[in-house]
Amino acid sequence: MPRCLHAPPTGQCGGCAFQDREYPVQVAAKRTALRHLWEGDLPETLLTTLDVVASPNPFAYRTRMDFVASKERFGLRRSGRFNYIIDLKECHLIPARAFAAARAMYDHAMRLGLPDYDLRAHAGFLRYVAVRRSPDDEVLLALITAAPDEAGTYAGKVEQAALAALEYDGVVGVHWLINPTRTDISFGETARFWGRATLPMRVGAHTLDIGPNTFFQNNVWLLMPLLEAVRDAVAGEGERARALADLYGGVGTIALFVADLADQIVCVESVEESVRLARENIARAGFEHIAIVKADVADALRERTRGAFDIVIADPPRTGLGPDVCRELLRLRPQRIVYISCNPLTQRDDVRMLTEAYRLTSLRGYDMFPHTPHLESLAVLDVIR
Repeated sequence: MPRCLHAPPTGQCGGCAFQDREYPVQVAAKRTALRHLWEGDLPETLLTTLDVVASPNPFAYRTRMDFVASKERFGLRRSGRFNYIIDLKECHLIPARAFAAARAMYDHAMRLGLPDYDLRAHAGFLRYVAVRRSPDDEVLLALITAAPDEAGTYAGKVEQAALAALEYDGVVGVHWLINPTRTDISFGETARFWGRATLPMRVGAHTLDIGPNTFFQNNVWLLMPLLEAVRDAVAGEGERARALADLYGGVGTIALFVADLADQIVCVESVEESVRLARENIARAGFEHIAIVKADVADALRERTRGAFDIVIADPPRTGLGPDVCRELLRLRPQRIVYISCNPLTQRDDVRMLTEAYRLTSLRGYDMFPHTPHLESLAVLDVIR
């Protein structure tokens, strides 16, 4: 039986599709699916050894959760019903006290009379409550709302809810983010914050600050195993790289983790908040050989000449690298590409394009999202000499 009362088959929450299955069975199914996906593209030796690394703990693993606020319900979407929200009394994907703080902030906002958002009518105010948690179980909360009323009544009530949330155990900061568009996203421009503006994330020897809108790997238990595998791929035969590119670099997590393995590192990121925090994180760590470049990845690569990088690390969004970036990588010809993907389908398509000049030498899955169909994978490609 699933741990959560809202999970299928007894519940209808879309946050967990497979919680009713034993965790080793979930991992085995993902291993089979990954092998089936790559059948015909991998040499037999790689295909038969292709494995999926299980999460050390399949619960309380997420570093971010976005709970929908709609029609007096706080929770996640019903499976197959985008506009129907399951009102959650518990959620085991984050620590219990993190869920309790988020739920309490929503309930307080409702008692104050802040109207939540109608997804069909595009009317109302409170759209999401987002939770970010660290390996030390500190929590940064965010209220994502529509545009406030001109009289300022909502602003005062948001402040009351935020200040009350700061009293909860582990909550270090609360952001008010405004998304005035009809687009249904749990991000926005910061109107105000209370407490800390950022959440400290301990990663190995470094602590990085992340914000309410910044990307960060979403499994607190598998973060270090994945980063260690990336580091091993960069280290290779033990020779220090002359120049390394960290594409879609976020707040500088990977660049910092491999900082001692290259003479020069270029970290490319397009999101303004992430770029700012990456520069602060790098400066605080004291590294002067890491440059943060704010640019679209394809545009940044077009400005480089062939041989500019020995190694490229890429961690793109679900859409993958795409033809433009793959074309530039084929032109630049780094000796090794270390490719992290949260979508094996687009990763396979990208690798097919790159095999014009590269051979896939390593592939491994990481179950960063237990109880869901999603899977992370790490591919290493070496140039064909």
